[in-house]
Amino acid sequence: MLPPTRRLKTPVQSFGIPLLLICCAGWSSCIKEPVDAFSGLGKRPVYVPVAELANIANLPPQPILQTGAIFLKDTLFFMLEQKKGIHVFNVKDSSHVSSLTFFKIPAVTDFTIEGNRLYADSWKDLVTINISDLYHIEVLDRQTGVFEPLLYPPLYDGIFECVDQSKGAVVDWEDATLENVHCRTVN
Repeated sequence: MLPPTRRLKTPVQSFGIPLLLICCAGWSSCIKEPVDAFSGLGKRPVYVPVAELANIANLPPQPILQTGAIFLKDTLFFMLEQKKGIHVFNVKDSSHVSSLTFFKIPAVTDFTIEGNRLYADSWKDLVTINISDLYHIEVLDRQTGVFEPLLYPPLYDGIFECVDQSKGAVVDWEDATLENVHCRTVN
């Protein structure tokens, strides 16, 4: 992605390289067992149809539930809502921060901004969005198959239902009682 002009770092982002190494180690600690089956409490993926990924739009301000990356551009503050989109705030007067709009971007986990273009991941794709009019965003480009999606629940230790990509894009993980699943994380 292009380097941002001014990007604020969350505490997680400040750890940069060490966090990347931990994530790489985490990727290698997810196994799919060919023989053993597990049952019990675990995580099940929540899917949206791949066609739903194209449903990028402006919405009124939304509740903040699970945040991620942030970005400051002039007096605008952009904040990721994991797997759902991006909140946009006006921070010109820090004592009266106002929520302006929400960019719905299904399956988003990261973004950056360069000029009037917002670049975001959406499951496996890289999406370029014109944000020159915050209330009428426009998708300029979608490059498919750019990213490898995370196929296990992040920051989780236990059994989970293996992702079936034919069911769509994973946008969340829910707690569930599972029967005969073949995926688990390993310490």
